[in-house]
Amino acid sequence: MQRTGQVIRKQFAPGSKSEHPAVMLQTPDGEYVLRIQGGNPFHDPRLEGLVGKRIVARGEVHGYTFLMKDWTEQ
Repeated sequence: MQRTGQVIRKQFAPGSKSEHPAVMLQTPDGEYVLRIQGGNPFHDPRLEGLVGKRIVARGEVHGYTFLMKDWTEQ
C-alpha cells in the first residue's frame, strides 16, 4: 500500500489516556500515526528527520497507524 502526504508532529488522542505527541502522516484520506517497520515505537530519529517533509510512503495500515517499509521524499 502506498500513501502520499505531509509528515507532521501533532498531539495524538487529546484528552484520552493515550494522549501523546506523535509523528503523523497527513494524507487526503486522513491522518496516520507514522512508524518505521523495525524502528523504536516511542522515539525514532529517522521519523523526527521527516517532520515537515512531503513523502511517498510504502507499507501497511493497521487501524490508525501507518507502518512504513520504505519512503521517498518529494
